[in-house]
Amino acid sequence: MSPRRAPVHLVWLAGATCLAWLALTTGYGAAAAATGVDLGGEPLPAKASTDEPNPTDLAPGLWRSTLSPSYAQYFSYQRRINGSRVHIGVLGAPQGAGGDGIRVQAGVAVADAKDLQGCGDENDSAESSVPQAVIGTRIVVGSKDDVCRSAATVQIKVDRGYGSATTDLPYVIKVVEEAPSSGDDAAEADDAPSYDVPTAGEPRELEGAASFADAPELDARSEAVTVETTITEGAEQLWRLPLAWGDHPVVRVDVPAAEDEETFAYSGPTLTLHLVDPLRGRLRYTESGSDDSSTGDYRAPSEDRDPTVLVASGFPVRQVNGRLPGDYWVSLAVSPLPESADRDPVDIPVTVTVAVSTGAAADAPSYDGVVVSQDKKTSLEGYAPERPFLVGEGTFAAVASGSPVGGEDGWLTGRRWAGLGLGAASLACLGAGLVRLRARR
Repeated sequence: MSPRRAPVHLVWLAGATCLAWLALTTGYGAAAAATGVDLGGEPLPAKASTDEPNPTDLAPGLWRSTLSPSYAQYFSYQRRINGSRVHIGVLGAPQGAGGDGIRVQAGVAVADAKDLQGCGDENDSAESSVPQAVIGTRIVVGSKDDVCRSAATVQIKVDRGYGSATTDLPYVIKVVEEAPSSGDDAAEADDAPSYDVPTAGEPRELEGAASFADAPELDARSEAVTVETTITEGAEQLWRLPLAWGDHPVVRVDVPAAEDEETFAYSGPTLTLHLVDPLRGRLRYTESGSDDSSTGDYRAPSEDRDPTVLVASGFPVRQVNGRLPGDYWVSLAVSPLPESADRDPVDIPVTVTVAVSTGAAADAPSYDGVVVSQDKKTSLEGYAPERPFLVGEGTFAAVASGSPVGGEDGWLTGRRWAGLGLGAASLACLGAGLVRLRARR
């Protein structure tokens, strides 16, 4: 007796199921990869409004959206803590080769005034040579004791700033509310901090991630840390750097000369170095009187040209600087392969060294023992001076990078969902293949 064959319609059903799973999972993976870097965050609970009189309500946390080239998005945030500072940050992953940008503005209504009282306006633009690298900025609403600090509702606008992009921009918006404190509002910001460029030590291999949630940690508070990796043209790698009050980070990247002296004799891929703060604001600083640069090329050796060394300093984590304790990220990105290039993308070996000057106890503000709601009717549960940052609805944390949403701290990030989908697709295809083999016997 011959083996019983599977019905033809079941064979075709299995095959169709396999193809559907592959289309779904690989399509999701391709969509995730298309953003360049996985920004994390949770989907907005409601569609982002493009109608200024009817903004979308935001809660504390990290939320993701997509910004069109033509229309701004409008949000409103209801203050939970009386007398608080509201920190708002935005971070985008540019998709096109043209100049992109992102801007965040905030304002509050004032009695008998037609226009909003401005409470912050910051912009970040993509670099022309490395247009796909993340861009981001942040503002502080209520840094001084004025109407921006007392208003119950903060109005927020996000747009493309001064960019000229023609593609949609995937981005995240983060809102953190900081409890009142006795920090010195009269102190001056450290706009030009001094720093020492660290010396590269014995490196260990540690590849950066293309995801904020998955970025490996560099603990440089006790001593400088040196790692080595290889980064490909068009890629961006991230490392996570936890910082406390008063800490001041400095990053150095050593780039060797290109071995292909013919291809890279006169020019080569551009590398750019940044830091990203807990609110997802992009930053870097280099002393104007020094030879330090945060950008450089991967080129062949030359007698009149030293090997490329990138340097980028952060700013001390102080309330007056608008910088908060928590996870920062080191971002290293490389320009994409030119369309005219007749070659494959090159892999560039780099050595990354991070040093942190630790601060003193005086750098930390003194937070109020008890905080009350905006209407002053109730004290807020979960708050303590050791946990002054409201990072999610009803959730206080010791640092500003904390967030209860799955997109930032949860294991199931978008890339991992894509990976699970690929695994499911593989199993489905395996099963379909077995069915077809049995049918042919």
